[in-house]
Amino acid sequence: THAMRLCPVDASVFGGAQARRSVFRTGRVASVPKRVSPTLAGVVGDVVGDPLTTTDQEWSNDRLSFQGHSVSRQRAPKNAPPIVILGGFGNNSLDYTAPFGDPSVSLASALTSRGWDVEVMELERKDWAKILRAVFSKGFWDTRKGTTEPGYTWYLEKIDAAVVKAVARHANAGNGETCQVDIVAHSAGGWLARAYVGGALNEIDYESKRFRYFAKEPQRCENFPKVTTPHPSVRTLVTLGAPHHVAPASKNATDATRGALEWVDKKWPGAYFKGINYVCVAGRTVRGVKNTKETKETLPGYAGASYAQVCGEADGVVGDAVVPSEYATLEGALNVSVEGVFHSMSKVGTYAEDSNEAWYGSDEVVDLWLKELT
Repeated sequence: THAMRLCPVDASVFGGAQARRSVFRTGRVASVPKRVSPTLAGVVGDVVGDPLTTTDQEWSNDRLSFQGHSVSRQRAPKNAPPIVILGGFGNNSLDYTAPFGDPSVSLASALTSRGWDVEVMELERKDWAKILRAVFSKGFWDTRKGTTEPGYTWYLEKIDAAVVKAVARHANAGNGETCQVDIVAHSAGGWLARAYVGGALNEIDYESKRFRYFAKEPQRCENFPKVTTPHPSVRTLVTLGAPHHVAPASKNATDATRGALEWVDKKWPGAYFKGINYVCVAGRTVRGVKNTKETKETLPGYAGASYAQVCGEADGVVGDAVVPSEYATLEGALNVSVEGVFHSMSKVGTYAEDSNEAWYGSDEVVDLWLKELT
């Protein structure tokens, strides 16, 4: 067994008894097993909802399994806002509409079968190469100056296109001329959605800065219409395994976003806007171990290497096999901790191979966080 270690962050730490689903309003969720000292495991703040059926599930080979839950199947309320799904780093739209060629097991299918109108943001895997647009920006080389422009602006533009499309379709269906959407953002889509809600597109002067990066395609030369913040078209932001924070400078971790994530987290910290409902879902599934020759081919070893990139530590850190649980939460948000769910629909380290494991978007899992939209 491995002792639990919390990734250090500059905020209050949450812990508590193991449960299939625990909901907290203030602070971040820390993955702390019962055997850790009461001081670390104590809850600071108010518990917003009794944990569902608690378990005494023990770690087996440094992982917990998904054992179901007692939440009833959710149905979209009458006139429910459309849901816009945002993909994670390296993912494409098909991962959410027809993963591995099977639409019936997709996140989009799970939501539409429950009555929601769903729009999946258009995304191709090759789109992620566009983050290299930031190579010639000051922020790429000095992360203290990094922002989402220009490396991630393309993603924010895609969010806007998906939101506009969902709102227009909802209005054309006779639901009124104005409506809001609920965003469900997976992985990197979570922190990028925070930038969109905060008005990051307002800050880009497309008209006066005609050349922003090297690219074959024409560059936009018209500013986006200025919007008030939080973005008036967004009602709720649900993030699924999103890495919301960067490690403290004292830790040996590299900010792969070259300052963009840190900029977002400092500019719009926590559940920043009172007019937005923030729901952060964090998996508590794999306990990392230090990546060595002996462990690198194991799930805990893979998870530990991934956690170390996010928070600077591996051994004893718990998360969804990619993102540490503690880093997937926001102070002031409704933070939902779920045992046994993995970060993605695909096998860890791949995009094309089905994991055959429960993940945030599995049909048997979604009701745990969909209930916050009803």
